[in-house]
Amino acid sequence: MRFMMEGFSLLLEDKNYRPVVLNKFSTEGSMSLTSQVLACEDWLQRHTLIDDFEGEVSIIYDSSPALFVPKSLFSEKDTSLYLEPLANIPAHEYIRHKEIKGRPIVLVYSVSSLLTSLTEKFSGPVRIIPAPEVMLSMAEQVNAADHQRGFMLIETQPGLLNILMIKEDGIVLSNQITLNGSSDLIYHTLNAIQQLGFDRKNRPIFYAGLTNEEEMTILQNYVRTLTPLG
Repeated sequence: MRFMMEGFSLLLEDKNYRPVVLNKFSTEGSMSLTSQVLACEDWLQRHTLIDDFEGEVSIIYDSSPALFVPKSLFSEKDTSLYLEPLANIPAHEYIRHKEIKGRPIVLVYSVSSLLTSLTEKFSGPVRIIPAPEVMLSMAEQVNAADHQRGFMLIETQPGLLNILMIKEDGIVLSNQITLNGSSDLIYHTLNAIQQLGFDRKNRPIFYAGLTNEEEMTILQNYVRTLTPLG
Protein backbone atom coordinates (compact mmCIF):
# COMPACT_ATOMS: atom_id res chain seq x y z
CA MET A 1 0.00 0.00 0.00
CA ARG A 2 1.19 3.51 -0.75
CA PHE A 3 -0.42 6.63 0.68
CA MET A 4 0.03 9.78 -1.41
CA MET A 5 -1.34 13.33 -1.36
CA GLU A 6 -4.47 12.63 -3.41
CA GLY A 7 -5.22 9.05 -2.38
CA PHE A 8 -3.61 5.64 -2.12
CA SER A 9 -2.60 2.73 -4.29
CA LEU A 10 -2.60 -0.97 -3.52
CA LEU A 11 -0.59 -3.83 -5.00
CA LEU A 12 -1.41 -7.43 -4.11
CA GLU A 13 0.99 -10.17 -5.22
CA ASP A 14 0.81 -13.96 -4.92
CA LYS A 15 3.48 -16.12 -3.26
CA ASN A 16 5.52 -16.02 -6.49
CA TYR A 17 5.42 -12.18 -6.51
CA ARG A 18 3.10 -12.07 -9.50
CA PRO A 19 0.65 -9.11 -9.41
CA VAL A 20 -2.93 -10.12 -8.60
CA VAL A 21 -4.45 -6.69 -7.88
CA LEU A 22 -3.08 -3.27 -8.76
CA ASN A 23 -5.44 -0.40 -8.10
CA LYS A 24 -5.34 3.31 -7.38
CA PHE A 25 -7.90 5.16 -5.31
CA SER A 26 -7.80 8.94 -5.66
CA THR A 27 -9.83 12.13 -5.70
CA GLU A 28 -9.34 15.52 -7.29
CA GLY A 29 -7.08 17.59 -5.08
CA SER A 30 -5.51 16.45 -1.83
CA MET A 31 -7.00 13.82 0.46
CA SER A 32 -6.37 13.74 4.20
CA LEU A 33 -4.48 10.79 5.62
CA THR A 34 -7.48 10.04 7.84
CA SER A 35 -9.73 9.70 4.80
CA GLN A 36 -7.13 7.61 2.98
CA VAL A 37 -6.68 5.16 5.84
CA LEU A 38 -10.43 4.79 6.40
CA ALA A 39 -11.06 4.19 2.70
CA CYS A 40 -8.18 1.73 2.49
CA GLU A 41 -9.30 -0.20 5.57
CA ASP A 42 -12.87 -0.36 4.25
CA TRP A 43 -11.67 -1.79 0.91
CA LEU A 44 -9.42 -4.33 2.64
CA GLN A 45 -12.20 -5.44 4.96
CA ARG A 46 -14.69 -5.89 2.11
CA HIS A 47 -12.17 -8.08 0.29
CA THR A 48 -11.22 -10.03 3.46
CA LEU A 49 -7.62 -8.85 3.19
CA ILE A 50 -7.11 -8.02 6.85
CA ASP A 51 -8.42 -10.82 9.05
CA ASP A 52 -7.74 -13.63 6.58
CA PHE A 53 -4.59 -12.32 4.91
CA GLU A 54 -1.41 -14.34 5.36
CA GLY A 55 1.74 -12.77 3.99
CA GLU A 56 3.98 -9.75 4.09
CA VAL A 57 2.46 -6.27 4.27
CA SER A 58 4.35 -3.09 3.38
CA ILE A 59 3.04 0.47 3.74
CA ILE A 60 4.71 3.46 2.07
CA TYR A 61 3.75 6.94 3.23
CA ASP A 62 5.17 9.58 0.89
CA SER A 63 4.66 12.56 3.19
CA SER A 64 6.39 11.14 6.26
CA PRO A 65 9.24 13.45 7.41
CA ALA A 66 12.49 11.47 7.18
CA LEU A 67 16.22 12.15 7.39
CA PHE A 68 19.46 10.22 6.98
CA VAL A 69 21.89 10.68 9.87
CA PRO A 70 25.52 9.47 9.82
CA LYS A 71 25.79 6.51 12.16
CA SER A 72 28.76 8.07 13.93
CA LEU A 73 26.66 11.13 14.84
CA PHE A 74 23.41 9.35 15.68
CA SER A 75 22.04 9.41 19.22
CA GLU A 76 18.85 7.51 20.01
CA LYS A 77 17.80 9.99 22.70
CA ASP A 78 17.87 12.82 20.13
CA THR A 79 15.72 11.20 17.44
CA SER A 80 12.95 13.80 17.64
CA LEU A 81 15.46 16.66 17.33
CA TYR A 82 16.68 15.42 13.94
CA LEU A 83 13.26 15.98 12.37
CA GLU A 84 12.53 19.41 13.90
CA PRO A 85 14.02 21.37 10.94
CA LEU A 86 11.86 19.36 8.52
CA ALA A 87 8.39 19.59 10.05
CA ASN A 88 6.36 20.09 13.19
CA ILE A 89 5.80 16.55 14.41
CA PRO A 90 2.47 16.18 16.28
CA ALA A 91 2.63 14.62 19.72
CA HIS A 92 0.57 11.61 18.58
CA GLU A 93 3.10 10.62 15.90
CA TYR A 94 5.88 8.16 16.58
CA ILE A 95 9.56 8.78 15.83
CA ARG A 96 11.33 5.67 14.61
CA HIS A 97 14.79 4.90 13.32
CA LYS A 98 16.52 2.08 11.50
CA GLU A 99 20.06 1.35 10.44
CA ILE A 100 20.50 1.02 6.69
CA LYS A 101 22.11 -2.29 5.82
CA GLY A 102 25.52 -1.93 4.23
CA ARG A 103 25.70 1.83 4.81
CA PRO A 104 27.02 3.84 7.79
CA ILE A 105 23.77 5.77 8.16
CA VAL A 106 20.58 5.71 10.21
CA LEU A 107 17.19 6.66 8.80
CA VAL A 108 15.08 8.69 11.24
CA TYR A 109 11.40 9.09 10.34
CA SER A 110 7.97 9.78 11.82
CA VAL A 111 4.98 7.46 11.65
CA SER A 112 1.40 8.66 12.02
CA SER A 113 -0.72 6.95 14.68
CA LEU A 114 -3.29 6.42 11.91
CA LEU A 115 -0.85 4.09 10.13
CA THR A 116 0.18 2.27 13.27
CA SER A 117 -3.50 1.66 14.03
CA LEU A 118 -3.91 0.15 10.58
CA THR A 119 -0.87 -2.10 11.01
CA GLU A 120 -2.27 -3.49 14.27
CA LYS A 121 -5.31 -4.86 12.43
CA PHE A 122 -3.19 -7.35 10.47
CA SER A 123 -2.29 -10.64 12.08
CA GLY A 124 1.14 -10.81 10.41
CA PRO A 125 4.12 -8.47 10.29
CA VAL A 126 3.72 -5.05 8.67
CA ARG A 127 6.55 -2.76 7.51
CA ILE A 128 6.16 1.00 7.26
CA ILE A 129 8.63 2.30 4.68
CA PRO A 130 9.51 6.02 4.30
CA ALA A 131 10.11 7.43 0.81
CA PRO A 132 13.94 7.74 1.23
CA GLU A 133 14.15 4.02 1.93
CA VAL A 134 12.14 3.33 -1.22
CA MET A 135 14.59 5.47 -3.19
CA LEU A 136 17.57 3.56 -1.80
CA SER A 137 15.91 0.27 -2.69
CA MET A 138 15.36 1.44 -6.28
CA ALA A 139 18.94 2.69 -6.46
CA GLU A 140 20.15 -0.87 -5.85
CA GLN A 141 18.95 -1.67 -9.38
CA VAL A 142 21.69 0.60 -10.76
CA ASN A 143 24.98 -1.13 -11.61
CA ALA A 144 27.91 -0.87 -9.24
CA ALA A 145 30.04 1.16 -11.66
CA ASP A 146 27.48 3.97 -11.71
CA HIS A 147 27.34 3.88 -7.90
CA GLN A 148 31.04 4.72 -7.93
CA ARG A 149 31.00 7.27 -10.77
CA GLY A 150 27.80 8.91 -9.56
CA PHE A 151 24.17 9.12 -10.67
CA MET A 152 20.89 10.83 -9.87
CA LEU A 153 17.55 9.11 -9.28
CA ILE A 154 14.29 11.05 -9.39
CA GLU A 155 10.89 9.62 -8.53
CA THR A 156 7.66 11.50 -9.06
CA GLN A 157 4.32 10.99 -7.38
CA PRO A 158 1.34 13.37 -7.63
CA GLY A 159 2.53 16.65 -6.12
CA LEU A 160 5.89 15.27 -4.96
CA LEU A 161 9.41 14.85 -6.29
CA ASN A 162 11.94 12.59 -4.55
CA ILE A 163 15.61 13.09 -5.42
CA LEU A 164 18.50 10.81 -4.55
CA MET A 165 22.07 11.49 -5.65
CA ILE A 166 24.83 8.90 -5.23
CA LYS A 167 28.59 9.34 -5.73
CA GLU A 168 31.38 6.94 -4.75
CA ASP A 169 28.54 4.77 -3.43
CA GLY A 170 27.71 7.43 -0.83
CA ILE A 171 24.55 9.51 -0.49
CA VAL A 172 25.23 13.07 -1.63
CA LEU A 173 21.62 14.25 -1.58
CA SER A 174 18.27 12.86 -0.43
CA ASN A 175 15.39 15.29 -0.67
CA GLN A 176 11.64 15.48 -1.14
CA ILE A 177 10.09 18.52 -2.82
CA THR A 178 6.47 19.57 -3.19
CA LEU A 179 5.48 20.23 -6.81
CA ASN A 180 3.03 23.02 -7.51
CA GLY A 181 3.13 23.23 -11.29
CA SER A 182 4.05 21.37 -14.45
CA SER A 183 7.49 23.00 -14.72
CA ASP A 184 8.52 22.39 -11.10
CA LEU A 185 9.97 18.94 -11.73
CA ILE A 186 12.31 20.27 -14.41
CA TYR A 187 13.29 23.33 -12.36
CA HIS A 188 14.06 21.44 -9.14
CA THR A 189 15.93 18.65 -10.91
CA LEU A 190 18.14 21.08 -12.80
CA ASN A 191 18.60 23.21 -9.69
CA ALA A 192 19.86 20.20 -7.72
CA ILE A 193 22.23 19.37 -10.58
CA GLN A 194 23.62 22.91 -10.58
CA GLN A 195 23.86 23.33 -6.81
CA LEU A 196 25.79 20.10 -6.33
CA GLY A 197 27.95 20.39 -9.43
CA PHE A 198 26.54 17.18 -10.90
CA ASP A 199 28.08 16.36 -14.29
CA ARG A 200 24.83 16.14 -16.27
CA LYS A 201 26.64 15.47 -19.56
CA ASN A 202 28.49 12.40 -18.31
CA ARG A 203 26.53 11.08 -15.33
CA PRO A 204 23.28 9.15 -15.79
CA ILE A 205 19.91 10.23 -14.45
CA PHE A 206 17.31 7.54 -13.75
CA TYR A 207 13.62 8.16 -13.20
CA ALA A 208 10.67 6.24 -11.80
CA GLY A 209 7.15 6.75 -10.48
CA LEU A 210 4.20 8.47 -12.16
CA THR A 211 6.14 10.42 -14.76
CA ASN A 212 4.86 12.89 -17.32
CA GLU A 213 6.10 12.13 -20.84
CA GLU A 214 6.22 15.81 -21.85
CA GLU A 215 8.30 16.73 -18.79
CA MET A 216 10.71 13.86 -19.43
CA THR A 217 11.10 14.97 -23.06
CA ILE A 218 11.96 18.53 -21.99
CA LEU A 219 14.37 17.31 -19.31
CA GLN A 220 16.08 15.11 -21.90
CA ASN A 221 17.21 18.31 -23.68
CA TYR A 222 19.36 19.28 -20.69
CA VAL A 223 21.01 15.95 -19.83
CA ARG A 224 22.91 13.32 -21.77
CA THR A 225 21.37 10.20 -20.24
CA LEU A 226 17.81 9.90 -18.88
CA THR A 227 16.70 6.33 -18.32
CA PRO A 228 13.52 4.81 -16.82
CA LEU A 229 14.15 2.53 -13.86
CA GLY A 230 12.08 -0.47 -12.88
